[in-house]
Amino acid sequence: MITRICKLRERGMVTAELAIGILSATMVAVCLSWGINLLAVHTECADVAAQIARAEARGDAPASTLARGHAPTGASISIDQTGSQVVVTVGVPVSFGHIASVGVSGSATMPKEVA
Repeated sequence: MITRICKLRERGMVTAELAIGILSATMVAVCLSWGINLLAVHTECADVAAQIARAEARGDAPASTLARGHAPTGASISIDQTGSQVVVTVGVPVSFGHIASVGVSGSATMPKEVA
């Protein structure tokens, strides 16, 4: 009789453990996909920064304008031409819904070309 009562109390334990396991796996998958998205945005910012820096180092204004068009939406572009180098930084805030916002940036440095 006692074993029957214990078995009745333990009913549903597998269901609760399965629910917690599925919820945990879903949260891990969401966090991993957000991390992969951050890496993709960083790569895009670094690529655009390299394109703009290359065009600015050559003094090619139309190519620089074209490269700025490839920047992520809402990106800020900073160009610093000091001495014999051009330093370009492209940054953009990436949000995770209403929970978090992370600033992602990429930069590139190119020597100025002598004409």
